[in-house]
Amino acid sequence: MEHVAHQESYPENGTTTMGDGNTITHCNLRNCTITGSWVKRSDFSDCVFSNVRSAQRSTGTKTHFYNVSLASRSTFSNSVVRDRSAVHRSDVKTSTVRDASTVKRSTIIGSTVSHTSVGKTTLNDCDTEECYFERCTFKGMILKNGYWKRNQLIKQVGNKEPVALKKDDFGPVNLPELSSSSTVPVARDIDSKSEMPLPELDLRRMDSDVSLESEVSDHSEDLPPPYKA
Repeated sequence: MEHVAHQESYPENGTTTMGDGNTITHCNLRNCTITGSWVKRSDFSDCVFSNVRSAQRSTGTKTHFYNVSLASRSTFSNSVVRDRSAVHRSDVKTSTVRDASTVKRSTIIGSTVSHTSVGKTTLNDCDTEECYFERCTFKGMILKNGYWKRNQLIKQVGNKEPVALKKDDFGPVNLPELSSSSTVPVARDIDSKSEMPLPELDLRRMDSDVSLESEVSDHSEDLPPPYKA
């Protein structure tokens, strides 16, 4: 039997719910489709939610959420978030966040983020894979296999060489054939007291909702139900 909880929600014009386990409270939803998802205190229009563990205190238009761990206190437009990715206190516009990526206190515009952790960073027209960003600003870049802090390449992530290429300089490229040429400065000598290198990460195994969800809830009643794989 389908379970849908509505508590003090605003009229949900054109919104449909399908399947079991939907929970919708204190929301304003327009022309949305919701399947097996938990949505609370949010305002969405023309969006699709499928197996979303927790979407709360967010706004969005024309965005699809598929198998998402967390979408919290964020703004979404014309985007796709999927594959157990998590977004917290961020703006995501005309972008794709996928493959268990995490985005925290960041702005993602016109970019594709895959197997990547983004913190206090702005990515504009970028493609990233297997990366870790901390306090960076990049525009028009292809970035792979690196840990960047304040726009400086700190170290390699994974077994492949880091890649940092400007889209304008190289035009259309075949990503698997890119070399390790870098347009980003590399910090080879790191003072352990000031810059601790990132440990080896396997972003495919990273549980994207653990580090973010602990900061999300203001009250215990806002916690979503346990995640079911």
